[in-house]
Amino acid sequence: MVLSGLVLATSCSSSSSAPVTTGVPRTTTTVPRVSDGVLRLGLFVPRSGAGASLGEALIPIVETAITTINVAGGFNDQNVELVIRDEGADTATALAAIERFIDEDRIDAIIGPLSSNVALSILPSVVRNDIGVCSPAATSALLNNFPDRGLFVRTAPTDTLVAQAMSQVIAQTGQSTTALAFPDDRYGRRLATELRRFLGLQGISIASEIPYAVADESYTDEFEAITDDTRVLALIADQESGARFLNSALTSSSLQTIVLNDALANVPLPNDSALDRLSDFTVVGVAHDVNIGFQNLVDTLGERRVFPGPVSSGTTRQPIPFATAILDCVNLLVLAALSSSSDDPLVFMNSVIPVSRVGSSCNTFEQCTAVLSRGLNVDYNGPTGLHALTPSGDPSLASFVNYGFSDTGTPEFRSTIGVFSSP
Repeated sequence: MVLSGLVLATSCSSSSSAPVTTGVPRTTTTVPRVSDGVLRLGLFVPRSGAGASLGEALIPIVETAITTINVAGGFNDQNVELVIRDEGADTATALAAIERFIDEDRIDAIIGPLSSNVALSILPSVVRNDIGVCSPAATSALLNNFPDRGLFVRTAPTDTLVAQAMSQVIAQTGQSTTALAFPDDRYGRRLATELRRFLGLQGISIASEIPYAVADESYTDEFEAITDDTRVLALIADQESGARFLNSALTSSSLQTIVLNDALANVPLPNDSALDRLSDFTVVGVAHDVNIGFQNLVDTLGERRVFPGPVSSGTTRQPIPFATAILDCVNLLVLAALSSSSDDPLVFMNSVIPVSRVGSSCNTFEQCTAVLSRGLNVDYNGPTGLHALTPSGDPSLASFVNYGFSDTGTPEFRSTIGVFSSP
């Protein structure tokens, strides 16, 4: 059940290609901001393309959260307004939606997008127009140092924390050296940089590096760089070529352990001769737990509102990936506006991080507003009970799932790993 959502997690972060080039220029709209006392949020999730099923499943969760907020008094004694637009399947659709958010809807903050590539394409315009952004799924390390003027936060653990978790798994092997392989593109190079840093903190040196071309069909030659005494390979894979590279790694005569990122968490390995050696290796992948805290969310919002559609008799409801992360975005944005008494993003976005970590602990919107009514600061922890943003606006706590492969090459869940990154 956990692994069923992991492919969606990797689609939001890992990509071996640059954002889609469409020939459509980026928006240059800049609309003067006027604080009118009404908090307007824009929900920005895919309603078309490959991610549409996930985007549509998240909409009732956000709508229910907004209803709960408005029943409790909303913001400034007025209802919080919600506008929904399609993130789409490419940057052209996304940029068109952003234009409408800015020109027509005059929103104060965006909940979304899910895609890291879309986030990279829209943030320049959104930040230029002083609009806040909280993404529940854009996890790419390429967003770490984006010049967002404090207007961009994320509630899903970033790929930087994936790299930290990978380094912990490698340290547990007892080996002091590792080989490092990564796609030779901007995604792979950036994640490799993060992994090098954490390996260094673990006292693990890199014996050899293998930047590989994602278009290659075979990677046998790349393993000539691995020395005979290297037992561990840290493999940063992507969905396009990662399985091919892993298959080549399984033919290595020296390797014993292969540690992966999340890209192959839902990608079966090809059924070829390399699988005959799979049992000779320890293969451990680290992937986002996209369903963490889901049952707590259902208990808080109500099952019928989370799953508003009909269900066949005997059918088991499946968790909705990123549901808790998107609820966290809604609650953090509104609590920040209430805490700062402002609907101006340049003001309330400065309160999002403190609301997540400074004050009296609370897990639901109602609990947190009760704290605020007593004149106290809040520490919002959400359905997971563990939520805190770093000063840069990224989660500092994360729970990941470890996965491996069966004898037939099918991904399977095995254990969990927790990560804490000091702010």
